[in-house]
Amino acid sequence: MKAITLAVSFVVVFAFMSGRYIFINSSPDDSIMGVSHSLACPCECPMVLEDCHMSCGLQWKNQIGLKLKSGLVKADIVSYFYKRYGSEAMLTPVQRLAGKWYEVSRGGYPVKDMIIFSLIVLIWTALLYTGLQMAQEKLASLRGTRP
Repeated sequence: MKAITLAVSFVVVFAFMSGRYIFINSSPDDSIMGVSHSLACPCECPMVLEDCHMSCGLQWKNQIGLKLKSGLVKADIVSYFYKRYGSEAMLTPVQRLAGKWYEVSRGGYPVKDMIIFSLIVLIWTALLYTGLQMAQEKLASLRGTRP
C-alpha cells in the first residue's frame, strides 16, 4: 500500500508541475514572452514561439515587441498574427506538448534547471506522501484497524 501511495503521490505532483509549466504562462501579457506563449513558431521546428531562438522566431518576437511599444495588447497582437499568417500561427495544446517535449529531448534545458525541477518534484512528492500516510493512519485508527 505504501508503494502505491508513493507512486500516486509522484504522478500527481509530476503531472501538476509539468502541466503548470507547459500550459500556464508566468510572464505578464504585456511582455514579449507573454504574447509569444500563445503562438506557434513560424520555423519548421515544432517549438512554442517563446522557446524558439532561431532567426524566424526572433523576427516574430521583434514584431511583437514593436506592436507592444505601439500600444497594442496581447489579444490584438495574437489576432494580427492569426489574420496575417492563418491558423498555423496559433498554438494548439498538442503542439504545445510536442514543442516542450522537443525542447527537453534535444537538451534545451540547463542542467541546473532540471535539477531544481527534480528537487521540487521530489520534495512535493515526499510532502504529499507523508500527508496521505498520515490520513490513512488516522482513518485506520478511527475504524479501529491497522493500515
